[in-house]
Amino acid sequence: MKRLFFVISAAVLLSLSFSGCGSIRGDREAPYVVMVSLDAFRWDFDSIFGTPVLDDMAKNGVMAERLIPSFPTKTFPNHYSIATGLYPDHHGLVNNSFYAPDLDLVYRIGDRKMVENGAFYGGEPVWNTARKAGLKTASFYWVGSEAPIQGMQPDRWRSYDDEVPFGDRVDTVIKWLSLPQRQRPHLITLYFEEPDAVGHQYGPLSSETGSMVRSLDSLIGVLRHGIDKLPHADKINLIVLSDHGLGEIDAARYNYIFDTLPERLVERIYGGTPVWAVEPSEGMTDSVLYYLNLQHKIKAYRRDELPAHLNYGTHHRIPEVVLIADPGWIAGVRPSPSGYNRGDHGYDWRWKDMHSIFYAEGPAFKKEFKVDTLFNIDVYNVITRVLGITPAPNDGNNLRISPLFREY
Repeated sequence: MKRLFFVISAAVLLSLSFSGCGSIRGDREAPYVVMVSLDAFRWDFDSIFGTPVLDDMAKNGVMAERLIPSFPTKTFPNHYSIATGLYPDHHGLVNNSFYAPDLDLVYRIGDRKMVENGAFYGGEPVWNTARKAGLKTASFYWVGSEAPIQGMQPDRWRSYDDEVPFGDRVDTVIKWLSLPQRQRPHLITLYFEEPDAVGHQYGPLSSETGSMVRSLDSLIGVLRHGIDKLPHADKINLIVLSDHGLGEIDAARYNYIFDTLPERLVERIYGGTPVWAVEPSEGMTDSVLYYLNLQHKIKAYRRDELPAHLNYGTHHRIPEVVLIADPGWIAGVRPSPSGYNRGDHGYDWRWKDMHSIFYAEGPAFKKEFKVDTLFNIDVYNVITRVLGITPAPNDGNNLRISPLFREY
């Protein structure tokens, strides 16, 4: 009996020993992803302004000639599409501002209460997917990270504050990556609101935008240098991308929506140039479409007749009529175009100026490899594949991303 006890005890200890080693080994070998967004960094800024750091990333990893955004090509819908792999029509952030009849609330990107309300956000953001798989996550700003979605948020997250210097954000990410192994996040998202802000004000091809692009390129260099100094640098994968591009606009190319449309025919209108969501008064849909389509360089659609390539129009937060301005044109609800700057986005994604960037380097990716096109709904699957976790249902296409990865 005593002999049997020792045999069983030894077996149990041996089992615990192996299971413990397996857990530690798994933690040690788990890969890392740092995903950085440079808001409105257009696909061709590298050739226009020069980006030596991103060029080096392309040589050391993979890049897409262009990353195709989702419609509408606005900041909040697209950042959340990147996080979930879903079109805005499927995740519910259908514009930067919109009325949600299911909640009887208006979502606006400047309204902190709404931004932090998890009821607006459908789908499963990638930090939730990672957390469900047992991985630590962190976010230094990303659309959706400030709200409890499915009752979850990143393990570490920050409320958006554009006063925080860019260098401080990079330093914090490096500190997170330097935490003890069991506290260290394996997925980190990092957001910069440039060159969007300067591009809106001065235009996408301005010297001011060029200066910002080069500054951001250097900032990515600082981040790469900080990662390279870490003892586990060989397990870190860095992704640099953007939510959308930026096109040149001009106040001379302005349409006043109510120039032809009688206001009495509209129950509500939300959005912002170049995409407006129009809810006609009862029985007035045909009239609203008629009057709007009298105007030059804009097009109004019934939501169920929107062009198929937009993948837009089925969500209940999209009203009966959607107005879209032509590339380079603007439309508004004020009689004059005051307040509009030199650059904007939101247009049909087929306009090349709306296309953005995708660069990735690290142990998961090939070296010096380029693909012509990726879609931003593919990024979610890129991350889950690198982390080795099971993705939630999404709109991405695994065939598009499979050439990016090393074969082991």
